[in-house]
Formats: sequence, structure tokens, C-alpha cells
Amino acid sequence: MSLRWKLTLSYTLVTAGAILLVELVVLLAAVYLLASPRTLARVVVPVLSDAATELAPALAQQPPDLEAVRPWLADLVRTGRLASQDAAPARLNLDPLYLRGALLVGPDGRIWVAEPRDLCPEDRPAAECLPPAAWDVVQRALHGEQRSERLYTGDPTHGNWMAAPVRDERGRILAALVLYVTLPHGLGEWLRLLAEPLLPSALAVLAFAAVIGTVFGYFTARGLTRRLTALAQAADAWSRGDFRASVHDPARDELGQLARRLNRMAEQLHNLLQARQELAALEERNRLARELHDAVKQQIFAAGMQIAAARQHLAQQPRQAQAALEQAEGLIQQAQQELTALIRELRPAALEGRGLVPALREYLAQWEAQTGIAADLQVQGQRPLPLEVEQALFRVAQEALSNVARHSGARQVVVRLTWTPAAVTLEVRDDGQGFDPTRTRQGLGLHSMAERVQALGGTLQVDSAPGAGTRVVASVPV
Repeated sequence: MSLRWKLTLSYTLVTAGAILLVELVVLLAAVYLLASPRTLARVVVPVLSDAATELAPALAQQPPDLEAVRPWLADLVRTGRLASQDAAPARLNLDPLYLRGALLVGPDGRIWVAEPRDLCPEDRPAAECLPPAAWDVVQRALHGEQRSERLYTGDPTHGNWMAAPVRDERGRILAALVLYVTLPHGLGEWLRLLAEPLLPSALAVLAFAAVIGTVFGYFTARGLTRRLTALAQAADAWSRGDFRASVHDPARDELGQLARRLNRMAEQLHNLLQARQELAALEERNRLARELHDAVKQQIFAAGMQIAAARQHLAQQPRQAQAALEQAEGLIQQAQQELTALIRELRPAALEGRGLVPALREYLAQWEAQTGIAADLQVQGQRPLPLEVEQALFRVAQEALSNVARHSGARQVVVRLTWTPAAVTLEVRDDGQGFDPTRTRQGLGLHSMAERVQALGGTLQVDSAPGAGTRVVASVPV
């Protein structure tokens, strides 16, 4: 799953979870409040009084039309629903399991209608059927009491009773509507009682919140992923060595600050690489100048001395003049070989499109023909390499072979290339006279090889001893 959809899903879940948590808190608060008899009376009695007005037209007749009232009470006990006068949706739902019965008590204190009928005998004084506390509540309702807490009574023994007066249009009390209710036991029953009327609206709110959270999360995550994609593309360009790529993110948040810092880092790396390239070019020029001075210039100077000596001996001693010219010719050939080797070092483009192994094989053949030193190339586990790694290893091999030709006096050289899952290793080993690394100052060539390998995260190791040859090992991670 992509980051965009993960963020979208997280927004949706957080929004829906928050709504569910709020609804649960509200439901628990309602349970806590309704579990109090006084709070229950304040909630139920006003609804009961409002619903009782529907009975006024039938009770205002002379005599009261009790048969018209009986179905109303039966439906109330059966469904547990109390509705307002305008037939709007039920304002309160008393579960039928908890609404045990309903009574209609006349102004004279007699029971007019009882539902169910075995709750109390009809046409009997309510004082004889109801508990004393319940009869007090009925009397208050018949006398016009309006305070909800005085129209309710309840105890574990006799149950919970509440009453509301039935008034006509002029406010005259026609009767008292009495409900017999048992309260739920435990949190689970309270939650079931309250969840039923709240569940449809809660589901609608939850669905709406989920849609809003999904839309908001999608567009928010899309903007965030776009910015992260721009950072990833710039990082890919930097990994290829293209530090001209930059991230344009004008935002002032953490991502914008990160983008600006990465841009500064890329600029500094670009400048550092340019400086290193310039320094490498300068060191290469210095090395070439030193090579030309130490080898080619000296050989050409010696050849010039031999030609001058040949000119002096040409008239009187032609054999000595010929010997001097032959020595001059040999010196010129050595200078030519040195120049050829230097020129070949300046042409790493020979690797383009060919690979390291073919280029080394061709170079070793030419080097063997020029130096007369036997050379053997051994390859193990060959795999393609990045061009910069091939160029660095080719340069290291050139420099190591150049040192062999000039200083070792070797008769044989072995060049070994080995690939492992983690690195590629170049080893150049000769059977020459060797040297003591602790006493011999390392020249620019060895430093140049080490810098090339270290620039790629690799290592260079030089092992040598007098009379034991020299071994140069360059390892570069791949």
C-alpha cells in the first residue's frame, strides 16, 4: 500500500474513531444521568405530560370515552414509545421490558383504565392498589403539580412510578396518567436501552465523518506524497552525481526546511567535487611533469649527450661514434616507450563500451610487448561494473604496472580480478626485488591509487618486502 493511501486510511480511521469515542462518551454520560431517579424523572415526566394531552379530547366528554383511551394505553405499554402531539418521531423510547404498565386515574381517585388489566382492578380506588408513595405521586398530579421530581417515586421493593396530569384546553385537570417502570440492571442493559434510538443517527454521523475523513485525508496525503516524490527524484539525481538538481518547496514546515537543507548540501557537494576534480587534475599534471622530468627528460638529455659525442668522434673514431649513436637510439626508444605509457594513461576512454576485462587484457598485451615482462590476467566471477569503478580500477592497474616496469626488476606479473557479492578486488603481484614500506617514502603514484579507490568507498593495500616482490590489492564495494 502506498504512503498516500496509508495516510488516507489513517485519517479515515482517526475521524471515525473520534466520532465513535464521542458517541460512547455521550452514551455513558446519558447512562450515568438516567441512572439517577431525579434525572430520569426530569427526562420522562415532561415527555409523559406532553403525550398525555392526546387523551384530553376523549376524557373531556361526558361521560369520558374510556374505550377510546384503552387502545392508546395498550399501544404505549406494547411499544414503550411516547410521542408528542404533532405525531413527530418518538421523543422517548421506554423499552417494553422495563415499562410494566400504565394507569389512567380519574379526579376522584378511582382507576378508570389499567393496562394490562391485571395491574390494578378498574373502577377501584387507586389508594387500595398502589404503594403509598405511588399514591402520593398520583395525588400530586391530580392537584396540578408541575415539578418533575415530585411526580416520580421509586424503590427496589415497589418499583418506579411516575405520573402526569391530563389537562384540557382550559387547563382543567381531567385525570392522571401513571406509568409503572422497572429500571435496567447493569451497564449493559442501560446501553441497550439507550443505543436503540441513538443507533441510526450515530451510524449516519459515522458514515458522514468517514467520507469527510477519506476526502480530507486523500487530498492532504496527495500533497505530502508529491513533496516526498520531489525529494526522492532529487536524491536519485544526486546519487547519479548530478548535483544540479534541486527541490523547489517554498513551504515553511519541516519538509520545506529539509528540502532547503538538502539543496544546500547538494550545492556544497557539487562545489567539493569540482574542487576535488581540479585538485586531481593539478596532481595529475604534477605527476606527469615529474614523470617527464625524471624519465623522458633525462633520457632525451642523455641521448643528446651521446649524439654530441658521436659528432666529435665521427671524423677520427667512427666506431666510437657509431656506438654513441646506438646508445642514443636506445635512449630515444626508452623515452618513446615512457611517452607511450603516459599517453595511454591519459586515455581511459578505451573502456567505453568494452568493459574492464577486455581493456585490461589488451593493455597487458601491449605492456608485456613493451617491457618484456610476462603478464597473466586471471578473472573470477565476472559481472558488469559501473563506469566510474572500471575507470578507477583501470587507472590503479596502469599505475601499479608502471611501477613494476620502472622499479621492480620483475620477470613475471599476475593481475587478478575477483568479484564477490559485496565487492570487486583487483590484485597486481610481481616477483621483483620488492621494498620495505616502512623505510621507503611512498610516491605520488601510490597516493593517487589510494585516493581513486577511497573516493569509491574502497581500500588499497600494499604488501612488499625486500626480495619478496610486491602485492597491490584494491577492493571496491559494488
